[in-house]
Amino acid sequence: MPHIARKKTQRGQTLVMLSAVSSFALAGVGFGFWIGDRAGAPGRTSIAMETVPVNPSVTDSGEIGAIAARLGEMQAELLRINALGERLVQVSGLDPDEFDFVNAPPRGGPETAMARDYTIKELADELSTLVVLVQDRERKLDRLADRVLEQQPRAAGAQLGGWPVRSGYISSPYGVRVHPVRNTRQFHEGVDFATKRGSPILAVADGLVVFSGRRNGYGNLVDIRHRDGLVTRYAHNTANLVREGDLIRQGQQIATVGSTGTATGPHVHFEVIRNGRAVDPMPYLRSQPAQRLARADVLR
Repeated sequence: MPHIARKKTQRGQTLVMLSAVSSFALAGVGFGFWIGDRAGAPGRTSIAMETVPVNPSVTDSGEIGAIAARLGEMQAELLRINALGERLVQVSGLDPDEFDFVNAPPRGGPETAMARDYTIKELADELSTLVVLVQDRERKLDRLADRVLEQQPRAAGAQLGGWPVRSGYISSPYGVRVHPVRNTRQFHEGVDFATKRGSPILAVADGLVVFSGRRNGYGNLVDIRHRDGLVTRYAHNTANLVREGDLIRQGQQIATVGSTGTATGPHVHFEVIRNGRAVDPMPYLRSQPAQRLARADVLR
């Protein structure tokens, strides 16, 4: 991490920062890439430039710290994308030169000393460059995932169908609602299925795991990309049972029900993402679970 200058900001100064803004929202989403804590759904994020006023009573150190934190998050995301890309290339037998996740793209510019003060603008420019690189790798990973899925034999489970739980009830539908924790009106970009803690969470179609990990707000989260370009998301899990790069069959258990992240009780937050935007999941879920649970049974 470069040495960073600590200077006072001047009144009226503005700071150009990059923030991850949801495009639904998780953007082309295939892979659920977003930065920062989001109350709604992350999808793949659209990264946008914002001009954020700087509080003149606050030193640059706080603003620089925020940019440095973003840089760290983006670098971690880039490492994750590269690792998944390399794994998919290896298991699929595709040309590694076509899908290169090892070598960094060519870059130029004068050499600079590492041990020097960096201005806010220089750090923001570095973040901008890193964002462009991450977006490029995301697009490449989308194409690679689709190629891997095309290699798989088409089966009956290729189409989305059925609920992600064997029993339960819909506790919160898709659409505008009052957030159960924040008590504010927000658009709910998925459907919540309440059921017993520890119950199996099931994939609703064949696909490829493109994210398995933890995200703020969502807790433990699994994203699965499907042959038709749709992505399904399963959140608030007690534990994820699959890892990135795994090929999944319809009805396979991928996690267990929990309440990690921002949640008032055990349930599955389920999303369907099409062309980078969350859509109403219900038209895709043709069948219902064999057992409908009453609310009292879920809370028991």
